[in-house]
Amino acid sequence: MTNEHFIHTSFLARQNVKRSAPNARRLPLMMILMGLTLMACFFLCLWVRIYIIEIGYQLSATLENHERLLQENRKLRIERASLRSPSRIEDIARNRLGMVIPAGSQVVVLRLPPGMQAGSSQKPDAGAATPQ
Repeated sequence: MTNEHFIHTSFLARQNVKRSAPNARRLPLMMILMGLTLMACFFLCLWVRIYIIEIGYQLSATLENHERLLQENRKLRIERASLRSPSRIEDIARNRLGMVIPAGSQVVVLRLPPGMQAGSSQKPDAGAATPQ
């Protein structure tokens, strides 16, 4: 073994060596990470709020459009009912088209042959329908 000699001086003994604690080095990094996390949460909450407001505007516009369409539907139903009115159809037939109510001798009643129902897809024979 080698003989090692240490010189011990009073100067070295009086020195206070401060060692940094492992947590002291991590503290600034942790503060930065916490600040970034807090900012991310803030922006996430802000984005959600803006999104909810935007969806509310879209919902409001959709409801207004729905009400407008319902009102238009009501108007169209009323117009359809007035266009289907028998008195209106008769007025157009008489005045615009020059039609008149047929005399009794002008009316021809057709009867279905036996075994055939009204609205069936069978075609009757040419001489099967008899006028009265």
